[in-house]
Amino acid sequence: MVKASRSWQVLKFGGTSVSSSENYLKCARILASALEASSSPNICCVVSAMGGKPKTTDLLLNLVAFASVRDEKGIDETVQIIVDKHTKCISTLSIPESERESLLGLITRDIKDIRDVLKTVSLMKWKPSKIQSLVSGYGEVWSANILTAVMRGTYPDGPYIYRYLDARLVLVVDETVEDEQTIVWTDSSKLLQEYSSPVDDHQVCLVATGFVARNTEGVSTTLGRDGSDYSASIFGRLLSASAIYIYTDVDGVLSADPRRVKGAKVLGEVSFNEAMELAYFGAKVIHPKTMQPAILSNPPIPIFIRNTFNPAFRGSRIFTSSLTHKERDRCVCGFASIDNMAVVNLEGSGMVGVKGVSRRLFGTLEAEGINVVLIAQASSEHSITLAINESEAKDALRVLQDVFSRELKLKHINDITIEKPCSIIAAVGDGMSDTTGVAGRFFSALGESKINVLAIAQGCSERNISCVVRGAEATRALRAVHAAFRLSHQSVRVGVVMSSEDSLGCALLELLKMQREKIMVAFDIDVQVIAVANENRLMYTDNGGSITKGVWDGSKRSEAFKEQKGSKVYKYLKSHVLCEDSGYNIIFDCTADADVSLCHPDWLADGAHVITANNMGLSGDKALRESIARKAYGPMRRGGRYLREVCVGGSLPVLRTIRDLLNSGDKIKKVDGVISVSFSYIMRRISPPPSDDGVEVEGCKLSEAVNEAISQGMMEKDFEKDLNNEYTARCLMVLVKELGMEADWDMERILSCSDQALGKKFGVSEEWETVKERLDEELAAKVADCRARKRVLRHVSTIDVGKGTVSIKFVEVPYGHVFAILPPGNACVRFFTQTHSANPLVVQGQSEGLENTASALLAECLNLMQGGVAGGALGNGGSNTKLHRTSTSLQLGGKARSQEDLTVKAVNSFGGFMF
Repeated sequence: MVKASRSWQVLKFGGTSVSSSENYLKCARILASALEASSSPNICCVVSAMGGKPKTTDLLLNLVAFASVRDEKGIDETVQIIVDKHTKCISTLSIPESERESLLGLITRDIKDIRDVLKTVSLMKWKPSKIQSLVSGYGEVWSANILTAVMRGTYPDGPYIYRYLDARLVLVVDETVEDEQTIVWTDSSKLLQEYSSPVDDHQVCLVATGFVARNTEGVSTTLGRDGSDYSASIFGRLLSASAIYIYTDVDGVLSADPRRVKGAKVLGEVSFNEAMELAYFGAKVIHPKTMQPAILSNPPIPIFIRNTFNPAFRGSRIFTSSLTHKERDRCVCGFASIDNMAVVNLEGSGMVGVKGVSRRLFGTLEAEGINVVLIAQASSEHSITLAINESEAKDALRVLQDVFSRELKLKHINDITIEKPCSIIAAVGDGMSDTTGVAGRFFSALGESKINVLAIAQGCSERNISCVVRGAEATRALRAVHAAFRLSHQSVRVGVVMSSEDSLGCALLELLKMQREKIMVAFDIDVQVIAVANENRLMYTDNGGSITKGVWDGSKRSEAFKEQKGSKVYKYLKSHVLCEDSGYNIIFDCTADADVSLCHPDWLADGAHVITANNMGLSGDKALRESIARKAYGPMRRGGRYLREVCVGGSLPVLRTIRDLLNSGDKIKKVDGVISVSFSYIMRRISPPPSDDGVEVEGCKLSEAVNEAISQGMMEKDFEKDLNNEYTARCLMVLVKELGMEADWDMERILSCSDQALGKKFGVSEEWETVKERLDEELAAKVADCRARKRVLRHVSTIDVGKGTVSIKFVEVPYGHVFAILPPGNACVRFFTQTHSANPLVVQGQSEGLENTASALLAECLNLMQGGVAGGALGNGGSNTKLHRTSTSLQLGGKARSQEDLTVKAVNSFGGFMF
């Protein structure tokens, strides 16, 4: 290698960096800054041919193609384009007139030489590779001369010597091995000495041609694909450079293809191994062969990828190690993909233990010139799966059917199948080695996005995990795994359905607006409200923004979907929320509408996760309940998940507690409680317990309590449904389903078990105004009778699992009972289990309130995103929920005891974020 008294740096500018006169000046400024940054380094600047549309190299290759078919017109037109392209650039550069004339004269002479070569091609009617190499290299010659002239004309002063260097004079390659080139390092180093030696005290700035070289016979040749980058790395090794800077039109090595993954980001540090893996799988920033000379140097030379059009950005550093480490979330540096692949599957019991099958398989494909990109074989030897280019699939099937014809005829091999188009998705990172859970997170992310994996491959180096997916799912797969390792925010597309007068949906919109940034920071989740609808109007956005309450309130767009019997809103949500490229599409049902609940199975089947406060679906007719269960939790489920925690108890973790108890092996014997918030408020107002000092408290009339509950928003729009126990019965229907008793119960049977003495009198058959005075008197008498026996009247629902009974009754409870002291508007549910038989487990707290319920819905969303909801069967399944926003207290025993002793407050905290 060159022994120089001063260190060297190599800068390389790609075709897009020198595509115009303006861009040449940008390169000159970068080059001048590098020279001025330190008094020590010399610079070798390697330049590609002019880029832009069309590229100069492509035009030169077209000339050879036209000459091979004797297309003189094509040659003349292409030559004119080349001349005009360079003349325009040179004429607009601020360089001395003598330099301009010299450059134009050079191009004129070279064009004449090219035409002479093309005459030979035309006579032969053949375009040999040697001729192509000779002609295609002229673009770099012109480009390097132009940049040299710009540097001399723009920066004439200073201790710099600018030397144009034709790489064909110094880079020697051995082409004696077929289809390969080997750099002759010793000869190249000796030839470079003359051009790289310092002159007095001047720094040397070599402006060298990329892409071109000469062979050992002195004939011009090229270095093939990405040859200019390769040239820079070769010069870096020859000059023992301290660094190689490759300037292109991107900021650096990206964690994924930004055209497919919007959150892809520049990787500050990438190892040589990681960069090679990413490059092989389609990352076009740097070619693997470019890194070889830098790796083989002693010591290795770091390669920096930077942006000519954003030179202040640090870019990516490629060296022996990277910043990826063994933290589970960050151990993957990036993801890449190869599209247009086909999966070949060879399967049969006759392959088990039979020697030579793999040799015949791969030998046949090699003989046909078919490259195998990925291989997967089960240890049973029953099948071999491999991935090849889609364009070669037909030939592969033909030759394999031929070579295995005997085995196919004897059924030793069942069949040879081809599936296409497919894509290979690869996770790359040095930090994956010895880091547990990487593969689990990778495939869990694909599973959560409902993406089927066709084949899997991983080497023992653990630097790469590859899988094959269907081509149509490749983009969604990339986005899912990219977000799973926190390389970008996971986008969640949300639709909110609300009642026209319902405020829960508006409260949820307000909460999502307030918490969006916090959730993004804490969880790397971007919750985007894409669609909002009620029975009178609908609204959507596709611009990446999020609909807020203010935007919704101010919207002038109005379309009635009620006239379409729900089909309009369904079609609307499906087309805008259900995006195939998104891993998570969520619809919040904030209504209590039976018509909306009919859409739940269809939303689930189309892939949306449904988070519902509407229990009409789970308490509806049997066909609807079964459809929801089948779509969300059936054994062949491919749709979304059905999150129903808010359907009973609002913000209280009632359903979660049932799942936790059952999953832990406990047996629930009985569940009872004050479930109806409206009745909780009403009964506490008309039949209050004594004050803390034992003084009796006078209650109000039933009608007064009902009016207060209505004014405070504690009752349904049709409040008579509350008074008629319909709301309570629907909650019980959800509970019996969760407890596995659904087969024996429906809404009519539960309502028939309502209290006969009083409850049925709150019926729609009698107008409230006509009965309220009589009911005031009857209920006042009952309250007085209870007080005489130191008791209060409460509205209690009971499910006795052992006996198989369900009831809704007004019951008398002692003053000290947990139901008696329950604050107005709060709910309380007791669980009598095998473990908690004498002292039941109590879930108690404020279940209603728009903010509480909205927060509970958001918690369900975050649970889903964090993997906290596994969504088991509606009866006993489901796993623990990580987050739940509630002011619940869990108590043991029939009384509320010391909060310090028995109360566990559920506080939502994850990653320092509380809500």
